[in-house]
Amino acid sequence: MTIKYVVPPSTIRWILAAPTDRPVVVLLRHSVRPPLPPVGDDFSLPITETGVALSRELGSRLTPNLRSLHASPLTRCVQTAEALREGATSSAQVRLDRLLGNPGAFVLDDRVAGDIWKSRGHEWVMLHLMNDLPPLPGMAVPQPAARFLVQHMLEAAVGDPGTHVFVTHDSVIVAAVAQLLRTPIPSDEWPWYLEAACFWRDGDGVQVRYRERAGAWPAQELCSLEELDVVEFARRQIALTVGLDCQARFFLAGGAFKTLLHGRPPRDLDLWAASAADREELVRTILARGGRPFERREFSDAFDVGGLIVDVPEKVEPSELEQRLARFDIALSAIGVEHVRGASWRCVVHPLASESVRRREVLVVQPLRNGRHAIRTLDRLRRYGRELGYSVPASEVMDVRRELARARCQ
Repeated sequence: MTIKYVVPPSTIRWILAAPTDRPVVVLLRHSVRPPLPPVGDDFSLPITETGVALSRELGSRLTPNLRSLHASPLTRCVQTAEALREGATSSAQVRLDRLLGNPGAFVLDDRVAGDIWKSRGHEWVMLHLMNDLPPLPGMAVPQPAARFLVQHMLEAAVGDPGTHVFVTHDSVIVAAVAQLLRTPIPSDEWPWYLEAACFWRDGDGVQVRYRERAGAWPAQELCSLEELDVVEFARRQIALTVGLDCQARFFLAGGAFKTLLHGRPPRDLDLWAASAADREELVRTILARGGRPFERREFSDAFDVGGLIVDVPEKVEPSELEQRLARFDIALSAIGVEHVRGASWRCVVHPLASESVRRREVLVVQPLRNGRHAIRTLDRLRRYGRELGYSVPASEVMDVRRELARARCQ
């Protein structure tokens, strides 16, 4: 039987119906590809000539509102985005986005998750991703993963009204839509080639459109400092850098968790080892996974791991997470997750961090443990305020300055 491929009508309908006065995220399945091989690596599978032609056709419908193009690193997604750009006669560069791929928002360890996919089948995994279930081996908890992905895409488009296309895979679209609409999607409604889900913000929250489905995630923030979001963020970052099976005991702690509040990638990751032996194992693992030594920092070793900077501080005490966080200066840095291979993930969020979010203010953990570094604390107060759009209370600034003056007099 010959299949006649077309641009799905629902994709055109929702793109044309979306508002033009704000950023609209279009989460799009890649274009037509050949059949997947029964075994072996399908990552380099290209799109067909028909796939190129349909992508160009869709691109022509995006003119003149196309603002940005993002793609999973897999060949067929990049080629789809490039053909969309050609059809739209756009100068936008295609930006690779690992959250759209494998590993990505829902897959943390592609080797382990791949074994599950092969043994249980695509449909079984898709059904798991659409429901509120514990994570499969090598995969994220689906609900917070979906919210994290949509927040990430909306942040990438913020401040630029128009259409922002993110080319990905059917499983990513199904999971994101099902989790934000809080209802599974039947298999006969799973996305066809170039089928899209659309997302945008308004006063009611985040609007979601897919085929005949329309709904919204409520107006509260997509991500928060609740335990599930914090732990899942830590699992994703650790999987990307040292791997979920790292033997060392360590804490991911510090300002990286601001990503849950503003949606932008973390500046770097601070991994605090719990002992000298753990630090040695942590560094060994980073190097074994291809980490490259980065510029030497004052109190830590830094590594570039797949484009993400990982800091491994020299200090390995105190060895407990709560005591470690008590030494931080900014409340929004006093957030951490403990990694112990084979054990449950343990999360600690300083009460003042949650209070900072509630008040939308950058607060200081009192008393400051080291007044000699208060100048740096002042710099971080202002930077956190700019990054999050939070205010910095004058009382917090005065407290830090008093600590600085006291330290200078000693």
